[in-house]
Amino acid sequence: MAANTRKTTTRKTAATRPARTPRDLAPEPRDDYEDGPTAEEAQEIEATGRHITVALADEPVRVVPTGAWPASAQRALRQGDFDGFMATVLHEDDYDEYIEINPTFDEINQFVEDCMNLSGGSAGKSRGPDTSSRRTRRR
Repeated sequence: MAANTRKTTTRKTAATRPARTPRDLAPEPRDDYEDGPTAEEAQEIEATGRHITVALADEPVRVVPTGAWPASAQRALRQGDFDGFMATVLHEDDYDEYIEINPTFDEINQFVEDCMNLSGGSAGKSRGPDTSSRRTRRR
């Protein structure tokens, strides 16, 4: 038998980073948009971690870009915990306005879609894995 010629590689371990909250990701809110940011501005905002302004029931509120939403916010949204979701993604000064607005389900759904569109994301589901290109049946 031939000797095993497979090379072994050493793995580098990543340094641990301190956990960052959505509030840390969005320290500088911007309110200087008339009709909301353009797609290019939204991508720049998301890259720098600032809030974007989105209409919630025709009232402008500041929200963390969708790429910075923590998994707990997405879980709360899926479970219908809208107050918990909004507390996580809205700017802390705008949460009281959300309570005052008392939006309907349709308005919340539109708000989430607008957040996705302004952040350059998609509200659709992921496709799932592709089928394997290799045969899996043994001969």
